Amino acid sequence: MTARIVLFALEDLRARHAGALPPGADPRHDTAPFRRFRAALLDLAAAAATAPAELSMWWEGTYNGYVLAVAAEPAEALAALDPSPACPPDGERVAPPRADRYPLARVEPGRAAVARDPDGATYEAPFGSASGHFGAPGMRRIP
Repeated sequence: MTARIVLFALEDLRARHAGALPPGADPRHDTAPFRRFRAALLDLAAAAATAPAELSMWWEGTYNGYVLAVAAEPAEALAALDPSPACPPDGERVAPPRADRYPLARVEPGRAAVARDPDGATYEAPFGSASGHFGAPGMRRIP
């Protein structure tokens, strides 16, 4: 099945959602900015959905820069989604999602819920430090 894959640049995610990081929190581990982004994106997805869809995510990139890829399956269910209010997208494509993706959400018209793995855990992406951070940002499993 093909998915609509929207790419969000890590630097844009940091710029837009860094205000959610509690004072003194380590941005390499704290996922409050991600939760703020996820909540905004899921509100937009619920409003735009025309049919049930599964959202998943993964990081793409190199040491020169990373993007958070968010895939919607089936692509047609969220064709009307404009994610810009959550974060300006860096790009988009229609393609099969990666096999090693992480669950993000289940969406249907007017409703969205954070997805859980078979053990009931969710996944969150720390956005890391804006400087001195080399390597992929990673994902955190939240039991």
